[in-house]
Amino acid sequence: MAKQKDSSTLTVEDGSILALDVGDVRIGLAVSESRTIAATLPSIERNGRRATLDALERVIGQHEVRAVILGLPLLENGNEGDQAEKTRAFARSLQRRLPQLNIDFWDERYTSAEAKEILGGESETAGRVDSVAAAVILQEFLDHDRNGNGSGEKNGNGEH
Repeated sequence: MAKQKDSSTLTVEDGSILALDVGDVRIGLAVSESRTIAATLPSIERNGRRATLDALERVIGQHEVRAVILGLPLLENGNEGDQAEKTRAFARSLQRRLPQLNIDFWDERYTSAEAKEILGGESETAGRVDSVAAAVILQEFLDHDRNGNGSGEKNGNGEH
């Protein structure tokens, strides 16, 4: 399992936080350099594990990322299924590649639907939806952390 740290100990000086909406075809990205507002970044197409991790490592370096929040696709009942295991496996690969990163998970149920709602009638390319979904994940995490709820993996019951 990927290392999980209490991000409430991170400060702005510690670097940015990156959120990932990990899919089979692409990864949506969002970043917060201020620990207050999430901003979308262009998504990354998944073209093999090494190429995907190379692209992600470039983004992490460009934005001085110190923590990564991965959206965890839980089932409707709050349990983990195949997609959640794929996300955890990706997190393990990322942790092996960049062991200095703090990695955590956040319940991502309904974030794609919320992203589509946010985009409204705007051209909804899949990559844009994925990055907006990552921004929703990150903004929820930031709001939760800012409200004094600490951090950590939020499960389907809203607990962490």
